[in-house]
Amino acid sequence: MELKLELIKRLIAKWADRDNRWLSMPCTLAALFVLLVMVKSCQGIAYNFTNECKIYKLGYTIDEARTLVATLSEAQEDTLIAHQEHDTIAIPMLGMRYFIADNFSRYLAFHKKNSTSAPLDVIVALVNVGYDRDRGSSAVPCDTSKGQLMLVNGRHYLDENYKPENLATFSMDYCYENQRAQSVVVDAFMVMQQACKEQTDAQLMVNSAYRSYQDQIGTYKRNPKGYAARAGSSEHQTGYAIDVTSRQHPMRWPFDTSVEGVWMREHCHDYGFILRYPKKQSQIFGFAYEPWHLRYVGKDVAKRIHDEDITFDEYYAYYIEGPTPR
Repeated sequence: MELKLELIKRLIAKWADRDNRWLSMPCTLAALFVLLVMVKSCQGIAYNFTNECKIYKLGYTIDEARTLVATLSEAQEDTLIAHQEHDTIAIPMLGMRYFIADNFSRYLAFHKKNSTSAPLDVIVALVNVGYDRDRGSSAVPCDTSKGQLMLVNGRHYLDENYKPENLATFSMDYCYENQRAQSVVVDAFMVMQQACKEQTDAQLMVNSAYRSYQDQIGTYKRNPKGYAARAGSSEHQTGYAIDVTSRQHPMRWPFDTSVEGVWMREHCHDYGFILRYPKKQSQIFGFAYEPWHLRYVGKDVAKRIHDEDITFDEYYAYYIEGPTPR
């Protein structure tokens, strides 16, 4: 095609030469018109093979097609085209706060497979944390290099040999029996306990902290399904997780509505902790609500998780693994 255009250009140039007295203005204009028609025709044919055009032909507006092409990778565009239908959630999905372009095809597949009427933000959250994937086959080793931000759950596991390097022991003023955790956790809890006591006259106590891989095997066997993780999938093995109760309420079941339980839920982020398994988001992490289970992530991250009302799983997927740096 480029060769043909070049030949036409040369021909016009030759005709326009002063020696070619026979060339009239109408002939020149006609030649230019033919050239423009051929160029436009070539552009039109080429456009028909673009992903933008293919997406447009699925029923999207031209602006929607351009938006999708500008946002998605070529592979993701091909996936959308392969659906051979206009997906009503495609454009709204792009505007979701925690949208990750690499997960776009999974959002569409999850929505279509489950015929779900779930809000788009819920679909985004579930796919981002891997809910759409088989838990066993998609499991990967926990990235322990992340330190206090390492993610441990059913899809990110620790091996039986992992043990924290900086374990410290709580004094008996802060726990019911000999308990250890990462030293930064011990220090932060001591400060939090004092603040709670000053503000509520209630005393928080650590009921359980670090547990080894072997310890977790026994814990899993003793607890109902959904209330304990399998060995290798428990945050307690990291040394950054603690189960909290109080001296006034040593049994943890009424802890949720106790004065200290409410205070802890509202203020723990000020000391670097998050409520790891909140009530309304249990589907995301696969465990029942645990008002006593805290995870240390540091003050900055804890504040963001609290302010944005998301789980640590969502935070990790978007701010650590995803497109947005911390």
